[in-house]
Amino acid sequence: MKFDLIFTAIGRRPCAMSAEKLLAVLLLAAVTFWLSGCASSGGLGSNVAASESDQSGHATTNNASINRVLLVNTNNGIERYQSAQTAFMQTLHGPELVQVDLAGDANPVDRLQDILNDNRFDAIYCIGAKALGAVDYIDKGIPVVYSSVLNWRRFAGQSNYFGVASEVAPEAQLTWFRYFFPDIKKVGVLYSAENSKLIADASQAAKNLAIELVAEQIDSPAQLTTKLAAMASKVDVFWLISDPVVLSSPEKTQAMFSYAQQKKIPVVSYNRFFVELGAVLSITADLPTTGRQAALMLQKIISRGAPTGSIQFPAGTTITLNMGKVRELGIKLNEGAFDAVNEIIDAQAKPQN
Repeated sequence: MKFDLIFTAIGRRPCAMSAEKLLAVLLLAAVTFWLSGCASSGGLGSNVAASESDQSGHATTNNASINRVLLVNTNNGIERYQSAQTAFMQTLHGPELVQVDLAGDANPVDRLQDILNDNRFDAIYCIGAKALGAVDYIDKGIPVVYSSVLNWRRFAGQSNYFGVASEVAPEAQLTWFRYFFPDIKKVGVLYSAENSKLIADASQAAKNLAIELVAEQIDSPAQLTTKLAAMASKVDVFWLISDPVVLSSPEKTQAMFSYAQQKKIPVVSYNRFFVELGAVLSITADLPTTGRQAALMLQKIISRGAPTGSIQFPAGTTITLNMGKVRELGIKLNEGAFDAVNEIIDAQAKPQN
């Protein structure tokens, strides 16, 4: 049930509350770049009051005035969002903060519209797609920094939007894959047009690692099975990336893992959730690190103007290893890599931290 509900959000917009909450908890899958316009869809009502707090211990960044930052959290009750906010607040020094928690708020646009109309802010920090979608709909033209947003590529071309990507850089993922599994020579990946730039970057990184990247573009979910079958005999491992066409539904995703299991081909992924479906390894962005990066980015924007590059990849990672699947598939594992593992999943034992 949980899996099905989460995948209802793929390709949908952030006004779907149940899917939004579930996505916030698990960071399951690729969400498309179709966020715009959702906030005006009429089904939004009001349930939550914003909490405002002045950070009196902060020093001012200039002598003329105190900078003010609006912090909008999709749901501060969700651990992953809370950890990003906590790290952000611990890192940010100078601006006065006004905090808004959108948990349970079915009408975030109206609430934020009132706050933005009544107050002057130098910048906005958004955590999660619901927060960013509502702010984007209003778009006051001031700098917006965001993190924990799965469809972050949707905002990459907007001049006043700056963010931390939701997944680790492709070259870093490939480096870890090779470190853990030294026998990997050929990595297969399916992608849609939205990820063409990512694949181009990954191809260059793969060459530097003496890896052959076998990349196949798919234009619709209907092509998934055919493309996967054509690739199976050419690769040592399947690399699952955040892609809205590849991860179009729970059924397609489960079918992909079933096929990999049938052919005894390991799957490596960008998120821990897929380890539960059978991936042998996941390289996931460390959420507190993304909050710290967002704070440093925002401080730079306020004090010195826009940073170089509107998107940063996460600097920290959380690594999950599925030892049960490693044994089952007979994969050669670099035992020296265990020191880098944050969590080991074993079919014969409970998860360990």
